[in-house]
Amino acid sequence: MNTNFTKNLFLFSAALLLFLIACTSSFAQGITGRIYSSEDEEALTFVTVAISGTSTGTISDIDGRFSLAVPAGYEGNITFQHVGFIRKELTVAQIRNTPVIYMDKEVTELEELVFEAGENPANILMKKVIDNRKEHDPAKFDQYSYKSYTKDVYHLDADEETADSLSRLIKAESLKEEQDTSSAKKADTKFFKIDSSYNTRHLYVAESYSETKFIEPGLKNETILATQISGLRGGLFAAFSGLYQPFGFYADILDIFDKDYINPINPSGLSQYEFYIEDTTFYQTDTVFVVSYTPKKGKKFDGLEGLLWVHANDYALTNVTAKSHVKNSKIDVSIQQRYDKISGNWFPVQLNTDIIFKELKFYGRNLILENRRYLSDVNLNTDFTQKDFSDIGITLNRVNPKEQKQILDANRAVPLDSMELNTYIAADSLYKNLRVVEGVAESLLTLRLNMGKVDVRVDDFFGINSYEKFRLGMGLETNNNFSEKLVLGGYGGYGFGDEEWKYGTNLKYIFDRRTDTYVLFTYQKDLREVGTQRFFEGKISSIDDLIRSFQGNLFDRQETYKVSLNRRIAPFLYAQTTISKSMQQSTYDYTYDNMDYSSNFFDINQVSLAFRYVRNEQYLDLYGKKVLFDYDFPVINFKYSHANSGWLGGDFDYDRFDASLEYRKKYVLGKSNVLVRAAYVYGDVPYGHMITGLGNSTSKLSVPEYFQTMDIYEFLSDKQVAVFFNHNFGNFLIANRIMKPEFIIYHNAGYGQLSHPERHQGADLNFKTMEDGYFESGIGIKKLIRINFVDVGYMGWGFDAVYRHGAYAHESTRDNLFFKLNMKINL
Repeated sequence: MNTNFTKNLFLFSAALLLFLIACTSSFAQGITGRIYSSEDEEALTFVTVAISGTSTGTISDIDGRFSLAVPAGYEGNITFQHVGFIRKELTVAQIRNTPVIYMDKEVTELEELVFEAGENPANILMKKVIDNRKEHDPAKFDQYSYKSYTKDVYHLDADEETADSLSRLIKAESLKEEQDTSSAKKADTKFFKIDSSYNTRHLYVAESYSETKFIEPGLKNETILATQISGLRGGLFAAFSGLYQPFGFYADILDIFDKDYINPINPSGLSQYEFYIEDTTFYQTDTVFVVSYTPKKGKKFDGLEGLLWVHANDYALTNVTAKSHVKNSKIDVSIQQRYDKISGNWFPVQLNTDIIFKELKFYGRNLILENRRYLSDVNLNTDFTQKDFSDIGITLNRVNPKEQKQILDANRAVPLDSMELNTYIAADSLYKNLRVVEGVAESLLTLRLNMGKVDVRVDDFFGINSYEKFRLGMGLETNNNFSEKLVLGGYGGYGFGDEEWKYGTNLKYIFDRRTDTYVLFTYQKDLREVGTQRFFEGKISSIDDLIRSFQGNLFDRQETYKVSLNRRIAPFLYAQTTISKSMQQSTYDYTYDNMDYSSNFFDINQVSLAFRYVRNEQYLDLYGKKVLFDYDFPVINFKYSHANSGWLGGDFDYDRFDASLEYRKKYVLGKSNVLVRAAYVYGDVPYGHMITGLGNSTSKLSVPEYFQTMDIYEFLSDKQVAVFFNHNFGNFLIANRIMKPEFIIYHNAGYGQLSHPERHQGADLNFKTMEDGYFESGIGIKKLIRINFVDVGYMGWGFDAVYRHGAYAHESTRDNLFFKLNMKINL
């Protein structure tokens, strides 16, 4: 590099910049302020602020703030215009003297709109927006980085429209104790004290400052640089505060506060939503249309209503407001998004989420969450490579409190107000009481209870299955306070059904956290259910697998030595090699019998190679512990295993291939899920390592990843493929507080073969083979009955009716029909 040229270029650029600043100061001046509604004193979002009679203007941000450049010496009028409010004009001098501006709501009587000819112009505009949505969707950009300041505020709202009257509560409490004058006075004092307290402070305030990096294919990391949470010392409750709403408003289905809403900007949006052009405004000197939207009458989907600001030239969104349009919901959700044009692309720079818990009341007030996120230092032309990323989506490290405060003070997008400051002061005295809540939350996420340098493994506390009945135990494992490289652990447990102890130990050495490269040594003297196959050591099974495991009643005792080497070899692709030696004995009446070997005791030496691919799989790094928080489909698993009798005196020689593929897709009319499982075993294989059919008939709960009408060990195969399909059409008929049914269809099919059934002998075995194909189909209704769930959501109960048909159907129709309960908790 020519350093003299670089130095001269820098000096020339600096001089030119100073000259331009000086020129700009000579010809233009700025006015700033903040706009509120005069009715409720709420900040007004996205108000058009323009020099009267011109197309030069700006739009207030999500907090009602604006900054407008006006020509030097201009003292004329500035126009303030917003949908639903009376147009207002003020002089430059008036704004400078009083930068806080109030606008009055416009009271109008709406008339029914009738289009006699031609297409609604709003539909023509929105068709262009829908056609161009992928071009402007920030989730589809190749790369970006930004820094963000996020603030969560939980407070209580005493608005009569959303909360009970506090005065009525005081009166009721006083009347209840009217015979005791002193008690009535105490009640009055108590309520007034609470009312006064929450007029000066909030319940909870959390702040965070983070840096986010992203490149395709879906590699993303947000490193939380600083947090401050009222009453707490950890940063867990600030880690997910950026996930309340989608990053952009272009996906067909929008996930807002863990609930799916149909986006008006989807290919079918024109048939589902009504659109109207409400106003015309400006972005700098470009025209922007303000379009209102609401679900069409009679539509029963979970939708949104609000306003879209559409840039006339790009058909891109510049601002968005959206409010949930769901009947009988226990929460109201509203979001706002503001975009700026950066490097030729529209990119979010401010994201707000407001959540009102309509039925969760404290002393007559509703609980409200306000989430504010401000993005800065946006860069759409980064130089990141895949080596800069791991599978960690959010990194939360322990940082010195003094250093965190300095970072937040330097990067706070908006200053703390008096109520927020009072919240911090008041909550600090409550920390000891809140520490338990913080610890419990971390333990539930990590399944670990921190005890200094050692964690108690919560998942080892107890287990349930038909063989052991109830299992009680305990496990310990070292954490990062002990070592960031070395992990030591162990567990012990006692089964009350079989009256036997089980125990094990593990040692893990981590070479590279970025690539998840580690070696794991394990020793176990425990039980293994027949027919089960774990693709990856150290990976937690799905909830469906866990529910199905409660029914297990055929187990092999085993003593196993195992070593596994794990590594992430590509984005979202993991590989693991395992070598194991296992001595097993069946707990049921069984003998494996061929010409060379007949016994119920097995010595199996095995080596395996496994691969796992999960698109966009992301983890939270919580002080060194990994917690899965997001993933996409497909989910693909593959494992090859080889047993050899020549290694350390083993008894069996076989090869086994296992694979699974799961894919889920959301549509405007519901969502589909398909799971394919396949396995192939060749050679001498004892019963416990065969494929037992994936049955779930004895469970009262529906488990979609298994055959609902098949007995748990009804079939035996050494070659098998199974397909599980279901489609949930969503709710589109009835929606009220008691029921909001969702209609589901199921179809499952399986095929299997068994080469040598005569080798598996035992009085406890009564298996069939599946050469003619196994079939079951059914329908289901979710959320047929909804029960209040802690005033923030519903626990929905429904049922599935699944029918067994085909070659293996029973003679009686009644024996082929199975009813299962299903349960879902949602907002």
